[in-house]
Amino acid sequence: MKKMRDAFQTHKKEKITAILFLIVIFGMLIGMITTTEDLGEGFLLAYRTNVPTGAPYLVRIEGAIDAAENAVNEGAYHRQEYVELYGLSQLLMGKNIITDYNYGALYKTNYNQITFAVSDRFVPDSYMATYELVNRLQQDDIDFLYIQLPFKIPPEQYGGALQLPENVHDHANENADTFVWGLEVAGVDTYDVRDDFWSSGKTQNELFFNTDHHWTIEGAFYTTGLIADFLNQHYDMQIPEGLFSAENFRFKTYEDFYLGSMGRRVGRIYGGVDDFTLITPDFETDYTLVQIEGEGRKEQNGSFEEAVLEWDYIEDPNISTNRYAVYHGDYEELRFLNHKAQNDKKVLIIKDSFGIPIYSFLSLGLREVRAIDLRLFEKNVAEYAAEYNPDLVILMYNADSFVDPMFQFHLEK
Repeated sequence: MKKMRDAFQTHKKEKITAILFLIVIFGMLIGMITTTEDLGEGFLLAYRTNVPTGAPYLVRIEGAIDAAENAVNEGAYHRQEYVELYGLSQLLMGKNIITDYNYGALYKTNYNQITFAVSDRFVPDSYMATYELVNRLQQDDIDFLYIQLPFKIPPEQYGGALQLPENVHDHANENADTFVWGLEVAGVDTYDVRDDFWSSGKTQNELFFNTDHHWTIEGAFYTTGLIADFLNQHYDMQIPEGLFSAENFRFKTYEDFYLGSMGRRVGRIYGGVDDFTLITPDFETDYTLVQIEGEGRKEQNGSFEEAVLEWDYIEDPNISTNRYAVYHGDYEELRFLNHKAQNDKKVLIIKDSFGIPIYSFLSLGLREVRAIDLRLFEKNVAEYAAEYNPDLVILMYNADSFVDPMFQFHLEK
């Protein structure tokens, strides 16, 4: 007994630390058990987003394991409080790199923005799948355009390499360069907006959120104007000239209003909080918007603000709410019918999350815009396009979307 008491005294600090650690872990376990509904929702969302429909059995198992791990990590009891403490410790030590279980590492750039480094992708499979879609569309005389959107770290000629540590390399722009090259070699129409975007004169902090990997609404709005001009010049879309000038819109900025996905991983103490600017048309609008999820169908009518915007994302007081989704996304399929359009043009957009503000803004200049997300859309895209018969099909992705689910066009169905 005396030896045990002496051992306890000798290792008193270690034992107290171990006991406290076990108490914390036990408390987190109890908290997790009481929030199983949130964990289930997190699991379903991650699995549905990342595992393609009809994937092989082993792929589904691996996806389920990854989704479960993500749900547990993201749903840990009082997770954000622990994140804040960890972020504070890293800030006090002056660190610009934070270890992250999902991304490996997150980086604070010289613009005080949080980001991750995109890995090298094997993109030939992606442009080969796109060839097949283009060939199928040509059989029905449907035009196709690929629009290359940017990602958070600019190309090297615009100072991108200087934003990350010397031993860290971001492959997003190289992946995009290879993909655009692969399409152009095959004669597929492309519009790479990156040069126009990064040479705009706008700052890095104006174009991208500090705490999120997405661009700001101002960045997306500016790009919509670039795309509208390109569509008018090359496809005679008849979008009113100057429609996307700033004087035609209202800009309302909510200060310290948005903690993006990267910010939630490092904490607001370390990464700060973003302002959020809501941009809405300063002219009369009249819409019908149809939202389709599986067998479900929801219709909304009214002005742009009434039919298109999802105000819950603005009105929710929780700073971690995804404000970016106020422009209606992500959904399997959206149909924007603009009753005030000055033309009869129809466009089908195959998009990722960067397209959310763009398809909403672009719908202001066209009769109808339909937007589909291949992470959720399970129909044959070519057959769907033939039935819809748009004036143009646009595949529009950012420079980190070269992964399998984004090119599952289901042409075999």
